[in-house]
Amino acid sequence: MSALRDHALSGLAGVLAGFVAAYFLFESVAERQPPRRAVHGDAGAAVAAPAPGGNPAPGGDPAAGGAPRAPFMERVGELESEIAAAPDDPAPRLRLAELFFDFGLWPQAERAYGRYLEVAPDDPDALTDLGVSLYQQGRFDDALARFRQAREIAPEHLQARFNEALVLAFGLRRFEEAEAAVEELRRLEPGNPDVERLAAGIAEGKDAA
Repeated sequence: MSALRDHALSGLAGVLAGFVAAYFLFESVAERQPPRRAVHGDAGAAVAAPAPGGNPAPGGDPAAGGAPRAPFMERVGELESEIAAAPDDPAPRLRLAELFFDFGLWPQAERAYGRYLEVAPDDPDALTDLGVSLYQQGRFDDALARFRQAREIAPEHLQARFNEALVLAFGLRRFEEAEAAVEELRRLEPGNPDVERLAAGIAEGKDAA
């Protein structure tokens, strides 16, 4: 199990201007299961949320536009060495994937999660994270496939279902399917205010489409 962190894809400034709690949309849901990543927004303004408490990994932020700092690259090298030394051990592969994810290095995160899933193919959390990485690259169909794969493994995986609804609505503009996904979330989390805010955002997006 990875560290308890919430990450988000943000954006949708126009359609969801009134969706004021979107950045922290999934926090209360996350209290009820191991917190993972939630997505919201459109692909035109995708931003990775920082981990709670500041920079998610040592060495600065290579995703902020500058070159990766030495400690970051050293950590990548350390993890690559661990992977080479124990190719069947999923742990260093996952740590490397999460390192790239936390810095918003989406292509690298995609590749690293793919390597991890080669040895741990049934991890719904990693599949969800991979879906977020794909979403951030504008690959909505691929992201949707990963979220659905995650919930096939873990039918009550809330983040996967939550992300599925958001990609359907704001990536693929398939609002009826998004509304059906929200109804399933309501079944799993009756009365959850975050789900209701999601429903309202999807309804607003549908009206504006």
